Amino acid sequence: MDFHTTPPRRSHWRRGVYAAWIVIPFTASQVWALLVLLRLAPLDGLLGQAFVLTLLGSVAAIWAGWRWTWKLGRDRDLRPEPTAKNRIPT
Repeated sequence: MDFHTTPPRRSHWRRGVYAAWIVIPFTASQVWALLVLLRLAPLDGLLGQAFVLTLLGSVAAIWAGWRWTWKLGRDRDLRPEPTAKNRIPT
C-alpha cells in the first residue's frame, strides 16, 4: 500500500450519480420523442431530411450528456505515481 497517495474522494462518485439522475430522464424523453416521430411522420422528402437532422442532434445531445456524467463521476484529482528515477527508495 502506498501511503503517499491520497485516498479517492467520494464526492466525485456522488456528483456522477447526481448527473446520471439528470441525464437519464432526458435520454428517455429523447428516445421517446424520436420513436413518436418515427411512428407518426411519413419520412419522404423534406420531412425525412428534417427527421435525420433531428436524429443526429438527439444522438449528439445524448452523447454529450453521458460524457458530462462520466467526467463528473471520474476521480481526476489523484496524483500520478512518481516515475522510477524520482521514487525514494524505502
